[in-house]
Amino acid sequence: MGIFGLNWKFPIWTRNRDGQNFYDIVAYNNWIESGDTLSMAENHPLLTPALLFKAKIFSQAELGVVNTTTRKNVPNDNFLKLLNKPNWYQTLPDLLEELDFSTIANGIGVLYAKKTIGMEIPNSLYCLNYGLFEFPEELKKGNFRNMSKGDKRLDIVVKYDKNNEDLDIKLKDLLFFYDVPNTSRRNKFTAVSRLTGIRQTLLNTCDSEKAKNIIIKSNGKELITGSKEGFGLKADEKEKVQRDWNDNYGLGFGRSRGIITNAAIKWQSMHVIMRDLGHEESIKGDAAIIFAAMHLPMDVYSISGGKSTYKNANQSLISYIQNETQPTLNSFITTINNHFFADSNRELVGTYENMPVMLEFKSVKYNGIVSQIGALNAMITAGFPMEMSLETCGFDKTIKLLPPEPKEEVTNNQSS
Repeated sequence: MGIFGLNWKFPIWTRNRDGQNFYDIVAYNNWIESGDTLSMAENHPLLTPALLFKAKIFSQAELGVVNTTTRKNVPNDNFLKLLNKPNWYQTLPDLLEELDFSTIANGIGVLYAKKTIGMEIPNSLYCLNYGLFEFPEELKKGNFRNMSKGDKRLDIVVKYDKNNEDLDIKLKDLLFFYDVPNTSRRNKFTAVSRLTGIRQTLLNTCDSEKAKNIIIKSNGKELITGSKEGFGLKADEKEKVQRDWNDNYGLGFGRSRGIITNAAIKWQSMHVIMRDLGHEESIKGDAAIIFAAMHLPMDVYSISGGKSTYKNANQSLISYIQNETQPTLNSFITTINNHFFADSNRELVGTYENMPVMLEFKSVKYNGIVSQIGALNAMITAGFPMEMSLETCGFDKTIKLLPPEPKEEVTNNQSS
């Protein structure tokens, strides 16, 4: 219990000694004033599981390193080994899940490439909480510089977690992943979270759940009155009647809900019917707004109770992975390649074709390749130039085709 009976932290309602419930008007001040969207993302009945769903899918990526010329996999690549075991307490899926979750919650996800002193190759990768950074004022101006001078700005040191870890980190050792464009920001290493756009909806959901809890805890009250008209009871008379009622009737041990009396009394239930509050409709409406902000397809993720066929759900999930998750992964890979493979003939690649739900996509892809080959064969047979045929059918025109293998002749031996 806080000052004057107010609860200064979650939950947002307070119940005093008399059993009265009321709202704490300062309950959300930490989030509203400081913009701590990560705290809300971790403690919301609708948003938290939705974010976990998104992050879990993102973490299922299959990553590899290939040669930029031959496109062949590079075995035993050192950076890929680092990704698979980025630090002493996480694996690659753990790191990707945490990064995607924090990127959406904060608007920016940050990876710290920790290096051994005197070495340029990182020995660990850590996902940091963007909300704990302190940026110097010099980053708010001088953003429009040429590349050579811009690279020097990456030696600027920023403070991280001043009250605990108290780290001084150079910008060049940090990788920033943006969820929302930061065009309006003077400091280009800052951005706003998409959660700020649905802040009121998120607060409404919490208020609705707390209001429901208040009703549940205070429901079942009864009104008992006499049939005769008269003056109201005095304070001591009211207290005595309530004490006698609570001691002799009710749901406690050794008590009975039955009443035997020759007094003329009237009983009335004060029970609040939950459906009259519109709670379910309110939650469903909030969920639709929240899930839309997360770009989640309703066929895949919904609380409305609507049913979708297995085929439609699978197609929606495949579309979501291709149009939402894969572009996010591509952005992650581009940042990694620019940071670690800028002057190399290797690059990081990633895909979600390893996921079971993508088997249908693979089937469509393979059928498309078969159709391409058939079209190519038809054009070559018709006498079109090889390069033109390859380019028209979607192949690299520099490919050198091998001659087809001769078909084996099958003879049928008949015995008399």
